[in-house]
Amino acid sequence: MQRGGTMEVLQVDGVKKSFRGDMSFASREVLHGVSFSAGAGEILGFLGPNGAGKTTTIKIILGLLRPDSGSVQIFGKPLADRSVMKRVGYLPENPYIYPHLTLSEFLRFCADLSDVPANVAASRVREVSSLLGLEEHANRRTKGFSKGMLQRAGLAQAILDEPDLLILDEPFSGLDPIGRKTVKDILLDLKGRGKTIFFSSHILPDMEALCDRACIIKDGAVIRTVGLAEVFRIGEGMVEITARGCPVSELDPVSGYMDSVAVNGEEIFLVVRKRELVRTVVQHLYNSGAEVLNVSNHHPSLEEVFMSEINGKITEERESAGIQHYAGHATGGGER
Repeated sequence: MQRGGTMEVLQVDGVKKSFRGDMSFASREVLHGVSFSAGAGEILGFLGPNGAGKTTTIKIILGLLRPDSGSVQIFGKPLADRSVMKRVGYLPENPYIYPHLTLSEFLRFCADLSDVPANVAASRVREVSSLLGLEEHANRRTKGFSKGMLQRAGLAQAILDEPDLLILDEPFSGLDPIGRKTVKDILLDLKGRGKTIFFSSHILPDMEALCDRACIIKDGAVIRTVGLAEVFRIGEGMVEITARGCPVSELDPVSGYMDSVAVNGEEIFLVVRKRELVRTVVQHLYNSGAEVLNVSNHHPSLEEVFMSEINGKITEERESAGIQHYAGHATGGGER
């Protein structure tokens, strides 16, 4: 199948899955007809709260669980054709790495399992170790590795045999800022080489920086698939004004011009609905004795779109830490 001239590397169509409870013969459906696709050279994010069905979906894609109904195709072939798995790399949320092995021994073991030719396995192990910043630890036993080092080692094994499709469950878990930057650079490089990447993450700014599209799942159902270009167009035409020294009560005359108002300490953040209303709002702020600090174009972040979808809202209010929103006015504290 193709979408816009792009081959669908991963196609999930109407997948349902139920599990039986520990103390009951009754079953509970946890996936309700999940459908989405990822094209060649695309990074597709998988967003959802805990328990939404992300890991269950990933296990079905990998053939580790069988769906009750629906289908999964990889490179146009059904999962029954296990040859497609030779082109897939996988990083689980909590990778298990044999603690008695050194990193090099573990990666050589993975190379053998992946049928990496013996004459290139050693050089490939050195290459991915260096790429993930682990070359200095190649001869250390992994039982002494930190959570972040284990995560990077897990990604090293996932990309060891240069798969065409990479499936990653929470790849940024446990990584410090340097580790996250390293992993992001690697994923973008793989995308540039035509690889397809499908990953779940709770770190939405990283996902926003990487993804072409994001698939949002809630309670076992995909509720929206949104392109990042579409996210940036949401709220197009709105303008954000940052000001200081203006009580919320002074905004009543222009409250109908604004989409949202937020207060953080002495600063106030106004999102004006239309560009042609900005001059009136700014003039009102000056007349009220306020200091206008910044005027800029406004668009919501992926996190705001995600929270709006998960909470069932149709508005695009900010969900920033320390800022509380109310109809028309807002109060809050803490850092912005």
